[in-house]
Amino acid sequence: MKILVVAAMPIELKAIKEWIKSAKLRNNLSVDYLCCGIWNYETISSLERYLTENKEPTFIWNIWICGYWNKNNEKKSGPIQVASVINIHTEKEMVLPPFLQIESMKTCFSSENVISWKPEFLKIFWVIVNEMYFDMESRWIEFVASKYKYPRLILKIPFDFICEKIEKWKYVELSWNITRILKNLPYHHYLKNILEWIDGQ
Repeated sequence: MKILVVAAMPIELKAIKEWIKSAKLRNNLSVDYLCCGIWNYETISSLERYLTENKEPTFIWNIWICGYWNKNNEKKSGPIQVASVINIHTEKEMVLPPFLQIESMKTCFSSENVISWKPEFLKIFWVIVNEMYFDMESRWIEFVASKYKYPRLILKIPFDFICEKIEKWKYVELSWNITRILKNLPYHHYLKNILEWIDGQ
């Protein structure tokens, strides 16, 4: 049994690696890690290369940060689980199979670049919803995983408030905050649910 943990940046993998090293795992369980990089085409290339060159994983667990927006400019706390992804360039929606549910299910809007503006077609959503989530990679993790028919779980940690300019000097502070948030995630709860789902198949 092998679980593949996928993230965009090394900083996102570091916390879960540290937790797994200290956890008591099943003897028959192995964990691989894949850093896909930030960008949709890099995500496709990295994940497809891994899946064609390595022993097949039993389950793909994707976890990393995402951008968000809400009407009240409130800081978002807690992870979300991606239930569907809408490509903001084509306006097409991809619905993820509900292999298991362990966090609040949300739609994530996928872009080919960092969103720092309000795309035209999103204006209607801005009016009728209270919150939105954005990233560049979820759609392509789902695309590749579904192509190879691997069960998967995509979790996002809302972090960057879109349409908010970030000065360069703030990136050190942001990195520290990302690390703090990732260290406090309930990895035991996530892994327990994934293993229970695998056992039930």
